[in-house]
Amino acid sequence: MRRITSAELAVSGDEQRLTSSAARQTVALARQRTAERLSGTPWTTNGQVPGPWLRSRERMLSRAVTAPLDRALERGAITMRGYDRVLRVAWTLSDLDGTGRPDARQIGRALFLRKGI
Repeated sequence: MRRITSAELAVSGDEQRLTSSAARQTVALARQRTAERLSGTPWTTNGQVPGPWLRSRERMLSRAVTAPLDRALERGAITMRGYDRVLRVAWTLSDLDGTGRPDARQIGRALFLRKGI
Protein backbone atom coordinates (compact mmCIF):
# COMPACT_ATOMS: atom_id res chain seq x y z
CA MET A 1 0.00 0.00 0.00
CA ARG A 2 1.25 3.46 -0.76
CA ARG A 3 1.46 6.11 1.90
CA ILE A 4 -1.18 8.82 2.03
CA THR A 5 0.02 12.42 2.07
CA SER A 6 -1.42 14.98 4.48
CA ALA A 7 -2.98 16.81 1.51
CA GLU A 8 -4.79 13.64 0.41
CA LEU A 9 -5.98 13.09 3.96
CA ALA A 10 -7.36 16.63 4.17
CA VAL A 11 -9.18 16.32 0.85
CA SER A 12 -10.55 12.87 1.67
CA GLY A 13 -12.49 14.21 4.64
CA ASP A 14 -15.46 14.90 2.37
CA GLU A 15 -15.62 11.37 0.98
CA GLN A 16 -17.98 8.70 2.20
CA ARG A 17 -16.03 6.18 4.28
CA LEU A 18 -16.65 2.47 4.58
CA THR A 19 -18.10 1.66 7.99
CA SER A 20 -17.27 -1.47 9.94
CA SER A 21 -20.80 -2.79 9.54
CA ALA A 22 -20.73 -2.23 5.76
CA ALA A 23 -17.34 -3.97 5.53
CA ARG A 24 -18.68 -6.87 7.62
CA GLN A 25 -21.67 -7.20 5.30
CA THR A 26 -19.45 -7.12 2.19
CA VAL A 27 -17.23 -9.86 3.59
CA ALA A 28 -20.23 -11.97 4.61
CA LEU A 29 -21.67 -11.72 1.08
CA ALA A 30 -18.27 -12.59 -0.42
CA ARG A 31 -17.99 -15.65 1.80
CA GLN A 32 -21.48 -16.70 0.75
CA ARG A 33 -20.54 -16.36 -2.94
CA THR A 34 -17.41 -18.42 -2.33
CA ALA A 35 -19.36 -21.11 -0.48
CA GLU A 36 -21.87 -21.35 -3.33
CA ARG A 37 -19.14 -21.66 -5.95
CA LEU A 38 -17.20 -24.23 -3.93
CA SER A 39 -20.21 -26.28 -2.85
CA GLY A 40 -19.66 -29.93 -3.67
CA THR A 41 -15.89 -29.58 -3.24
CA PRO A 42 -13.76 -30.25 -0.17
CA TRP A 43 -12.82 -26.55 0.07
CA THR A 44 -14.54 -23.67 1.81
CA THR A 45 -12.27 -20.72 0.99
CA ASN A 46 -10.44 -19.54 -2.11
CA GLY A 47 -7.13 -19.95 -0.29
CA GLN A 48 -7.68 -23.70 0.02
CA VAL A 49 -8.34 -24.32 -3.67
CA PRO A 50 -5.43 -25.93 -5.56
CA GLY A 51 -4.09 -24.15 -8.63
CA PRO A 52 -4.87 -26.92 -11.13
CA TRP A 53 -8.54 -26.73 -10.14
CA LEU A 54 -8.56 -22.96 -10.69
CA ARG A 55 -6.93 -23.42 -14.09
CA SER A 56 -9.23 -26.26 -15.17
CA ARG A 57 -11.43 -25.91 -18.24
CA GLU A 58 -14.62 -25.10 -16.27
CA ARG A 59 -13.04 -22.21 -14.39
CA MET A 60 -10.44 -21.08 -16.90
CA LEU A 61 -10.42 -17.33 -17.43
CA SER A 62 -10.05 -15.87 -20.92
CA ARG A 63 -6.62 -14.95 -22.28
CA ALA A 64 -7.64 -11.30 -22.32
CA VAL A 65 -8.27 -11.43 -18.58
CA THR A 66 -5.10 -13.33 -17.67
CA ALA A 67 -2.80 -11.52 -20.13
CA PRO A 68 -0.97 -9.43 -17.47
CA LEU A 69 -0.56 -12.51 -15.31
CA ASP A 70 0.71 -14.56 -18.25
CA ARG A 71 3.25 -11.84 -19.11
CA ALA A 72 4.49 -11.74 -15.51
CA LEU A 73 4.98 -15.51 -15.61
CA GLU A 74 6.79 -15.38 -18.96
CA ARG A 75 9.10 -12.59 -17.74
CA GLY A 76 9.92 -14.55 -14.59
CA ALA A 77 8.34 -11.95 -12.30
CA ILE A 78 6.26 -14.73 -10.71
CA THR A 79 6.47 -18.51 -10.54
CA MET A 80 3.66 -20.92 -11.34
CA ARG A 81 2.97 -21.13 -7.63
CA GLY A 82 2.74 -17.34 -7.55
CA TYR A 83 0.43 -17.47 -10.59
CA ASP A 84 -1.95 -19.71 -8.65
CA ARG A 85 -1.79 -17.44 -5.62
CA VAL A 86 -2.70 -14.43 -7.77
CA LEU A 87 -5.65 -16.39 -9.18
CA ARG A 88 -6.86 -17.19 -5.66
CA VAL A 89 -6.68 -13.53 -4.63
CA ALA A 90 -8.42 -12.49 -7.88
CA TRP A 91 -11.29 -14.88 -7.14
CA THR A 92 -11.52 -13.40 -3.63
CA LEU A 93 -11.57 -9.86 -5.04
CA SER A 94 -14.25 -10.96 -7.49
CA ASP A 95 -16.33 -12.31 -4.60
CA LEU A 96 -15.88 -9.04 -2.72
CA ASP A 97 -16.84 -7.01 -5.80
CA GLY A 98 -19.87 -9.21 -6.47
CA THR A 99 -18.83 -10.26 -9.96
CA GLY A 100 -19.29 -13.85 -11.10
CA ARG A 101 -15.72 -14.33 -12.25
CA PRO A 102 -12.51 -12.32 -12.00
CA ASP A 103 -12.04 -9.77 -14.75
CA ALA A 104 -8.93 -7.85 -15.81
CA ARG A 105 -9.38 -5.37 -12.94
CA GLN A 106 -9.32 -8.07 -10.28
CA ILE A 107 -6.36 -9.83 -11.91
CA GLY A 108 -4.50 -6.51 -12.02
CA ARG A 109 -5.28 -5.73 -8.38
CA ALA A 110 -4.28 -9.24 -7.28
CA LEU A 111 -1.03 -9.02 -9.23
CA PHE A 112 -0.30 -5.64 -7.67
CA LEU A 113 -0.94 -7.03 -4.20
CA ARG A 114 1.36 -9.94 -4.95
CA LYS A 115 4.30 -8.17 -6.53
CA GLY A 116 3.52 -4.49 -6.87
CA ILE A 117 3.44 -5.04 -10.66
